Amino acid sequence: MRKGGVMITKDDWLPVGTVVTLAGGSRPVMIAGVMALDGKLGRYWDYIGVPYPEGRTAPDEGYFFDKHMIDRFHQLGYLDDKGAAFQGFLEANTVPFERMRSEHAAENGRE
Repeated sequence: MRKGGVMITKDDWLPVGTVVTLAGGSRPVMIAGVMALDGKLGRYWDYIGVPYPEGRTAPDEGYFFDKHMIDRFHQLGYLDDKGAAFQGFLEANTVPFERMRSEHAAENGRE
């Protein structure tokens, strides 16, 4: 997928609002958050998404997923100057996020 002449892949951090289909999924999901903590499982994920097009319809509805689980792009989310700055923040904090996720998983016996 291209944004402003730049190739974006699923290995990049995708902006909120991006619509994807997950591997094995039958319907699209819209990214609603990044570097997300699943409070029920106590696990960190790359993203949390909601069903597209209706969005969140129940208090506990949401899909946690990681970049490698994305099968198909449908639409890249809106990216203005603030969004681009946030993308820079995400890139700068990828290594600390991965380290924290690994440490948290090890503490909870999920290595």
